[in-house]
Amino acid sequence: MLYLHELLDVQPGMIDEYIDAAENHLISGWNRYVKTVGFFKNAFWHREALALWEMGEEAVSVDSLGGFTFKDLDGMAWQRLALKYRQDWYDSWLEAIPFSPTVETIKKRQKKGDFTGNALYYWEQTKVLPGKMDEFLKAMKKELVPVEEDRGMKLAGCYCWFGACGRQNEITSLWSVKDWAHWGQMRKARLKDLAFQKWKEKAIGLTVESSYKFWIPADWSLLR
Repeated sequence: MLYLHELLDVQPGMIDEYIDAAENHLISGWNRYVKTVGFFKNAFWHREALALWEMGEEAVSVDSLGGFTFKDLDGMAWQRLALKYRQDWYDSWLEAIPFSPTVETIKKRQKKGDFTGNALYYWEQTKVLPGKMDEFLKAMKKELVPVEEDRGMKLAGCYCWFGACGRQNEITSLWSVKDWAHWGQMRKARLKDLAFQKWKEKAIGLTVESSYKFWIPADWSLLR
């Protein structure tokens, strides 16, 4: 499954207005071409936004995106309006890891209470050592995901860069966090959890570096 990843630099002081404009002028038309996974603003740097869109059938969806921008009346109107808000933006393709939930999976899990009422999302990018990707993902699925989900931090997505997009051997994961208090509880619990410490020791031997950001979901985002 392919995903369109958009990182946006928004004009100073316009991030909330931009998110409202996307809801009112983009989503209804854009969702004819893609499925909205998440739309977020950076929790600390209030000029950065992140959008994540799920494609349908690869050939149809990828080819049709240009139609929305250059032929669809809704798309052309949005492109003109968005220039008011966006200073710059970077579009990239992501490919889902097999155990990453799809939009349909997320919707089914929302009925059970997952991926609802979250004030934050934790976005981690991990550079894996050459030749260690399969081992890393196998360990992540078996050892990390069950432990974190038992504590309430749900895996909303796990991706690698597609083609020439992004850095090779890099895994991007997105996790739900209820609020800052929940994140504090998670960090304390990790220090005492032997299973998590075992995972960390293994991960150190399989990876080069990692970085993370916190994102605040829009009210109308699927992930919220």
